[in-house]
Amino acid sequence: MAYVGLVQPEGLSTAVVGATTRAQNSFNDIAAKNSEVGMIKFTSVASGKEVNFPAFVTSFNDNFTVSFGGDTVFGRNDPVKHYQSTSRQIQASFDILGDSKARAKQNFQKYSELIKMCYPVYSSQLGNSNLARTIKAPPLWRIKYANYISRPDGNGLLGCISGISFVPNFEAGHFIDDNKMLPLVYSMSFNFEPLHETTLGFTESGRFLEQTFPYGFQQFIENPPPIPGSVT
Repeated sequence: MAYVGLVQPEGLSTAVVGATTRAQNSFNDIAAKNSEVGMIKFTSVASGKEVNFPAFVTSFNDNFTVSFGGDTVFGRNDPVKHYQSTSRQIQASFDILGDSKARAKQNFQKYSELIKMCYPVYSSQLGNSNLARTIKAPPLWRIKYANYISRPDGNGLLGCISGISFVPNFEAGHFIDDNKMLPLVYSMSFNFEPLHETTLGFTESGRFLEQTFPYGFQQFIENPPPIPGSVT
């Protein structure tokens, strides 16, 4: 049964609330000591607004998809393949924890600002109708999470978010503030499609154009020397 205001049903111990509070306090300490690794930061390119959370990441998937077109030619079993593009999509989930009513309210306010960033920037109203506006800027984002979601120079990765989901943990409960529910614990998931800002690929000599792509590490060995005694 769901409950609110941290008033628990009979037979349910305080373990959930206590464990959540201890986890929140511990992780806040870790995040504060190293904000580059311990925080995930969302920035709206259009409005300049910024929201960040302690990176209590529960799942992370970074997918690269290589697309080829194909032409079927008479007399060949396989189509003639030609390269089209390489795209990237990141899916991530993280938990947002509130160890107090004030913290839960702050978290939910930040999450509400994050949702607003999914909408574009509009022009001033045209004429007398507030509905008559034109789009001035699309809702593009920069997201920064350690070196997993980052530009090679360490800044946030440019892209668009195709979806955000909000899943409150009803077992952990809610605070009540002015007849509004504030979740103690909830999960946020997002799908992010990065946009390439530089050309990615190899030169004719075999050198990759962006050496620190995608996770900030230089190429380990470039053109390693042959092993002594080996046949080349």
